[in-house]
Amino acid sequence: MSEILLATFLDAIFAAVAGLGFAYVSSPPKKTLFLTAFLAAVGHSFRFMLTKTDLLGISVATLLASFLIGVLGMAFAKRLKVPAEVIAFPALLPMVPGIYAYKSILALVLFSRHEHVDMKSYYLIQFLDNALITLSVSLALGVGVSITLLLFYEQALMSTRGARKFRLRVDDED
Repeated sequence: MSEILLATFLDAIFAAVAGLGFAYVSSPPKKTLFLTAFLAAVGHSFRFMLTKTDLLGISVATLLASFLIGVLGMAFAKRLKVPAEVIAFPALLPMVPGIYAYKSILALVLFSRHEHVDMKSYYLIQFLDNALITLSVSLALGVGVSITLLLFYEQALMSTRGARKFRLRVDDED
């Protein structure tokens, strides 16, 4: 039991670092950086625990984790008066299924290079398996956070009410 807790803690730390990096690259307000890292850690470790305890597959676990990130992002966005997307989307990026996409492309290349029918069948199955996981996890990320934004649509629009607006209008230039 302690091994899974340690693995979850390490997963949360690495996800937080990745979430912080993705958030920093998109130049959000400074006050949102560490919240994005926190959401990335919470969401990724939640998905990690669901998949490691064999409760759910990676696609359903990703859907639930992205929904959790969306709900928490909405709550923090209202408090900080920023759009929820600024906090939630960079927190989702550590859950993008890069290893499965890499494995599917690698299997496709190996499929095209082999001449033996048994090996071609093996690599074709590997390609389809990894490509379907990549597709389903990517869809789960988008759907999970979108459900949150659609459910709390009014709150999403009102979360930036009262915030200072920095706009340069074309009429003001003259």
